[in-house]
Amino acid sequence: MNSGKPKMVILADIGSLRVTCVGFKALLADLSQNFEVVACKFYSYVAKRNRDYNEFIAAYGYETYLPSASRRRNKLDSRQVITATEIANSNTMTGIGINAVAFITGEGDILPVINLLKSKGIDVYELNVAKTKYSDVYSDFIQVPLTALRQGYTAPATKVKKAPKPVVAPAGPHDNQRLQDVKNILSKYRK
Repeated sequence: MNSGKPKMVILADIGSLRVTCVGFKALLADLSQNFEVVACKFYSYVAKRNRDYNEFIAAYGYETYLPSASRRRNKLDSRQVITATEIANSNTMTGIGINAVAFITGEGDILPVINLLKSKGIDVYELNVAKTKYSDVYSDFIQVPLTALRQGYTAPATKVKKAPKPVVAPAGPHDNQRLQDVKNILSKYRK
């Protein structure tokens, strides 16, 4: 199966960028022109929500991971980082020969794992619809077309600051009068 092309592993958080299975297959076909994709791992995968992927994943034996609790806090699945670290270390120790790792990832700080992979001689690619604040750190950016995303889904926007909550005005004199009336009524019953 050695095609002479560089070997790539894709680590895709399909919860952060909702790519359809058809869109992912097209992306995979594009990547296969330049790389031998040896493995794909899907994070934030829920069989019920990602029905279109079920047969595809089963046919190729790709690994899947349920949504992580850590992802809710920092928008980055920590298992993606762990897998990338394992790839970097096993590539060095066993000489597996992975030349590239492609990430579809959330907005978390992925800089340390990118630097680790690059220090081991592994190219790191960002797969996304638009460049992010870490795009310059990756070896290269590979654009995912908007047509590959689920219908009605747009790319994650940058955070919009919410308007501050209005300050509640202090209780007026009529509220104090009502409070006094209630106290008077209660004092009659306490005897």
